[in-house]
Formats: sequence, C-alpha cells, structure tokens
Amino acid sequence: MHHRALSRLLGNPALRRWLAAALAALTVGGSLHLVLQRPGPGEVPALVAVRDLPVGTVPRAADTELRHLPPDALPAGVLTERPPAGAALAVPVQAGEVLTGADLRGSALLDGLADVVAVYLPVADAAVAQTAGAGDRVDVHSPVDGAVVAREALVLRSTSAQSPGLWVAVDEPTAAALAAARGADPLGTALLVALHAHGPPG
Repeated sequence: MHHRALSRLLGNPALRRWLAAALAALTVGGSLHLVLQRPGPGEVPALVAVRDLPVGTVPRAADTELRHLPPDALPAGVLTERPPAGAALAVPVQAGEVLTGADLRGSALLDGLADVVAVYLPVADAAVAQTAGAGDRVDVHSPVDGAVVAREALVLRSTSAQSPGLWVAVDEPTAAALAAARGADPLGTALLVALHAHGPPG
C-alpha cells in the first residue's frame, strides 16, 4: 500500500520537479556553507561571541566560535584561540563582537605567576602598546626625572589603539613605586616605556 502511494506521488511531474529543486537547494546550501567556512586569502582566525555575554561570564565553547576575518578589520589584541579556562569577561560583549585580550579580567593574566600583581600602564603612543606584547620585558621611567621605576617588568597584555596601554606584572613594592610615578601625571601618559630585546642580536 505504501509503495503504491509513493509510486503515485513520484509519478506526479510537478512533485518530481519540486523534489529536484529542493535537493538542488540543499546541495547548493551545503556547498555555500563549506565555502563560507574556508578562510579567504590573508584572513586570520578571530574569536567571536555567538550570543550576548554579560560582565563576569566565563566563556564556554558554545558561547564563541573561531571565524576567519581580514586582519585590517580586527581590533588590536584580538583573541585567536579560546581564552584560558576560568578567564572571565571584564566587559559585556554582544553577539557577533570580536573578543580581545582587553575584554578579559586582569586577574586571569596572573595564572601561573607567583608573588606579583598586575598593573595597568596607559601610554601616550599607541605604537608602544602595539609593539609590546605578552612575554616582552619593559623598563618604566619616571615622568619627573627619567629614573627607572620598574625594571624588566613582564608584559601580560597590550590594549587597543583606542585606549593604548600595557598590563605588566610587578612585585608589590614596584607597583607602589609605579603608582607614585603616575601620581606626578594623573593621566599616566608621561610614563616612558622602554622595550627590551628578547636576546642578543644574531
């Protein structure tokens, strides 16, 4: 009975055309999905929120996805992989927004480090923040007399060009000295940051 009914349905030319069109649409849709997932020339991976995430959220795998986007369309410090386990958001993030290191709470930067605190240093020149990256070492000089306030401070993260600055790891006495140096310039923009080379030139 079922076979005869199916045969009558398939014998209908209009129905056959509709089924063929539906299958073609599914095939094109699947191919288009594969094309959209394939990175284009020069594109780089970027972590993007797939739903609105409030402050304090610890992003899960279902909350974000890696997309390939043109690098000139990305903010500084974009995350190219999922954040460390337990890292929480310091700001609200909207669906479709690219996540950056600056979106994560600073305390997560200290994972694995002992006897140090994280200190934020705003800098006047965006090029400094863009050049220095996590793992670099910097000296910080006083805006008053140029004396070294922090020597070989470990850079934890640099922030975007819209608000250029560096998160650095220092011990508590050095953090107090940096606070005093910044007190001489409330905006902190006169602090001079000198970047160390990674090693002797080859």
